[in-house]
Amino acid sequence: MFALFGVFTSVAPSLIADLLHNHSHAVAGAVAFAVFGAAAAAQIVFSRVGRRSQVTLGLASVVAGLALVTAAVWLPSFWLLLAGGIVAGAGAGTAFRGLVATVISITPTSARGEGLAGLFLGSYVGLAIPVVGLGVATLWVSLQVSVLGLAIVLTVVILAVTRRVVG
Repeated sequence: MFALFGVFTSVAPSLIADLLHNHSHAVAGAVAFAVFGAAAAAQIVFSRVGRRSQVTLGLASVVAGLALVTAAVWLPSFWLLLAGGIVAGAGAGTAFRGLVATVISITPTSARGEGLAGLFLGSYVGLAIPVVGLGVATLWVSLQVSVLGLAIVLTVVILAVTRRVVG
């Protein structure tokens, strides 16, 4: 889910410039801000929802947002990219809130620091590795095919995590 944040902070500005022919740094920054803003707002909006529901709703929203982002790259459409980023960002924020609550609820008090550190470590690895993979993939295939591949891989991982965390 943090892979989405990596995409919107590293690849999306180039995508907006190259694919959508908008070279404004302000627009690229506004799109990234919208994604992170949606994540923060969703954490507030869904704060009273149970942690399992947060994880389920959040991860489902990330998958839906990834589908919109992928469609935006193939069509190409700025508005689909923005909408996909907002939907996926809100989902990532909601899921992360639920996952933090889950780690806190299942980890003994004496080991909470380690449990949360593990969650953050996994999140940061998920922030970097998929974006590097996306960049490497574009050396051999088009950006559209690379984004589609990333969306498929992330969806498979999200489905596996959802079954494990919520199931």
